[in-house]
Amino acid sequence: MSIVLGGYISVLTSHIMNMVLPKMMNDLGTDVITIRWVVTVRWVVTAYMIANAVVMPLSAWLARTLGARDLYIGCLCVFIGSTVACGMATSVPMIVTFRVIQGASGGLIMPVSMLLMLDLYPAEKRGLGTSIWSMGASGGSLTGIPLGGFVAEHLSWRAAFYLILPAGIIALLIACFIMRKSPRERGVPFDWWGVLTLSTAMVALMLALSNGQRDGWDSTPIVSLLLIFALALGAFLLVEPHAKTPVVDLRAFRSSQYAIGIGLCFIAGAMFNGGPFLLSLFLQRMYDFSVQDAAMIMFPSSAFLVLLTPISGWASDRIDARYLMTLGYLFYAVFGLYMMFADLRLSAFALLIIYFGRGLGLGLSYAVIYPIAISGLEPARGKAATTLLNLCLTLGGALNVSMLAALLEQRQQVRYALLAETQSLSRVERPYTTGQRGAKWIPVRARRRSPRVCTLRISSHSST
Repeated sequence: MSIVLGGYISVLTSHIMNMVLPKMMNDLGTDVITIRWVVTVRWVVTAYMIANAVVMPLSAWLARTLGARDLYIGCLCVFIGSTVACGMATSVPMIVTFRVIQGASGGLIMPVSMLLMLDLYPAEKRGLGTSIWSMGASGGSLTGIPLGGFVAEHLSWRAAFYLILPAGIIALLIACFIMRKSPRERGVPFDWWGVLTLSTAMVALMLALSNGQRDGWDSTPIVSLLLIFALALGAFLLVEPHAKTPVVDLRAFRSSQYAIGIGLCFIAGAMFNGGPFLLSLFLQRMYDFSVQDAAMIMFPSSAFLVLLTPISGWASDRIDARYLMTLGYLFYAVFGLYMMFADLRLSAFALLIIYFGRGLGLGLSYAVIYPIAISGLEPARGKAATTLLNLCLTLGGALNVSMLAALLEQRQQVRYALLAETQSLSRVERPYTTGQRGAKWIPVRARRRSPRVCTLRISSHSST
């Protein structure tokens, strides 16, 4: 219960934050640029993502040094405290500072809770254990959008940060008084060069993904960030095999199942974030739905995903998990294909059914990725390997949303150009001129039963 609630509050905060940003912006008296861009290139949302991605690879070393249970308790305390501090902040720099602390602690909650779950369940029940663990993240995404919409429309944005307090306090109390203590290891060397190069690569990548749509993917800052990412990643791959205790064990890639699992985590992250991003825009922009109405269309799918996750995990311990994954991806692909032909003639009920099929596909495929990926590894190495799986899940979602946003903007420009080609001026009636060198008022008859409209044309040789 503590592990599920820990994952729940970690994911819930991210979803609610995206919904209350406009109210926060108005309340703090800033414009859109200031609320997202403070001092250099730190956004309120990006600061959380960067801190999350940087600390996640450190979870295995910290768990060995401090003990997984004590580290989990410390992360919950810091996460709850920083979240309350965000709700009490009075300026944008304060919120960004507390969001960095919140992201650092939240980035450790998910991988450390996975290590604790692997300790609780034996190898023959890994599917059930990981599915129960993933229920927290699924539940956060399930309730995040409806709660965020309700808070954005009826309450203060500060209430969004206080919503996690009940679940966070319960998770903390269970971890302190019921969860058994984890062993510690003394004298574990720290991989300084690996952490430095990997952190540089993650910061550059997250900044590029967050700002690429606004600055342009071919702009100098974005190209420079991508170049820094490539160089830092190359340096990491060179120094990491020589580390005594590597922050990421690259030897795990000798297992073909683990290498495939890394790719599947990228795909799962894209599937989790891409669908809600597109459907939310489609419902609010095209159907003119409110945030809450759009959330209710997506709610049954997310609820079914939460309910189906433990069932698929239980089934993966008894049958070949590849069948479940194949069936899940097939469901997701078929219902995603239906959305390619969606337009305003599609009813809200039809959209609900299509999105329900998406939840079915995710429920069958997501929960079984982790046990399949680490099944070919030794128990100790398998625990450390889950860190990279969680990181790839996060990066897959961020990369997919950035790609979709860039594609949407590019296609929008194309559609605007095509629309402009079909427009032409109506028949011009007799002109009324105000002088040879002045402006010309030319009445133009609009479409049938429309009132007359006048356009003002300035002659090229006019003095104004």
